[in-house]
Amino acid sequence: MATCYLLRPDSQEHLKAVFPTPDSVPEIFIYDNNCRLRQHLLATHDTHFAKTGLPVDVFHFKSKHRETDIECQLHCNPAAFPELVDGDKWRVNTSVCEETNAWLGGYIAIVREMTAVRYTFFLDEMIKRRNRWTVARLEKNGHRPWRIPVACVLPVVP
Repeated sequence: MATCYLLRPDSQEHLKAVFPTPDSVPEIFIYDNNCRLRQHLLATHDTHFAKTGLPVDVFHFKSKHRETDIECQLHCNPAAFPELVDGDKWRVNTSVCEETNAWLGGYIAIVREMTAVRYTFFLDEMIKRRNRWTVARLEKNGHRPWRIPVACVLPVVP
């Protein structure tokens, strides 16, 4: 499966700070305004993300992007990326990603002036806290959320 990211970048420079080298650039980058991002990259002759697919978020494509926007229809239609679809189901739940972005938007005043490194650290910490809170809430309500053991993600090397 392709590497996919759904973020709400503040700028082209922020994207390059997150993905600074050709090897770090994702195969697919989902963003609700990718049609405009793509146009900007083309207008500035920026080839940093030339090999990255730039679909828009599914919800935004269905409700916010006009069918007459040929550029968006041709280059940013999420259904045109087979890596995102498994039969008739989406592999990436972009609605959850959008909800998370809305939650993170509550911190915009705090992160606005941060460097990319500090911004990434802050988001990592906030997401960890939010995940712990979500798991505790689910368990309290009688659900049993599945957790990936840390050893699977960060194996201990002797």
